[in-house]
Amino acid sequence: MIAYLKKNGDKAKKPAVFLDRDGTLIHDRPGYYLTDPAKLRFYRHTFKALRLLSRLGYRLIVVTNQSGVGRGYMTLSAAAAINRRMQRDLVKNGAMLDGIYFCPHGPAESCACRKPAPGLVREAAKNHRLDLGNSYLIGDKLSDMRLAGALKLRRVFLKSGHGRSQLKKYPGPLKSLVIKKDLLAAARWIKKSHKTPVTGHKPAKIERA
Repeated sequence: MIAYLKKNGDKAKKPAVFLDRDGTLIHDRPGYYLTDPAKLRFYRHTFKALRLLSRLGYRLIVVTNQSGVGRGYMTLSAAAAINRRMQRDLVKNGAMLDGIYFCPHGPAESCACRKPAPGLVREAAKNHRLDLGNSYLIGDKLSDMRLAGALKLRRVFLKSGHGRSQLKKYPGPLKSLVIKKDLLAAARWIKKSHKTPVTGHKPAKIERA
């Protein structure tokens, strides 16, 4: 489901950085559901990290599970309002996303969009000219990493949000990945992975986790 889609006349094919929302861009913790736009809080380095990734030429696309809708904790309109608030605040701080895609379904609904299912990324790929082979996914949950692995996206796991608890719960599949403390550290690692701008560049070889 689309919460925001940037109008873009740029028809060049570019790689993307797919971003989880809660625990990656904004504060989150296990057992918590953000249901009120007024309580949205960004991590300290979110704006700086997104500006860096944008300067590198990546399309920035949020893909987020919002099962609070399916679980009855909030309405679909409330979830949309939170995403709109996030987008407005990002723009005010010089960080522009290309799209926000979210799944409102609960775990038992067997949909095609709840991560690690690939529906959100595939929907984004239809709306943006994306070079998925050189794209990344950044998140704080095993489901993010499984989605990235299924689509052969380069992946970075974060210790923020649920990250530390997920590392304790799933040490086997996570500890071998590229792990960074927060989004800015991940953005800086991505910057080091190529030496020239995205447009027309040949990225450095990176061993995929």
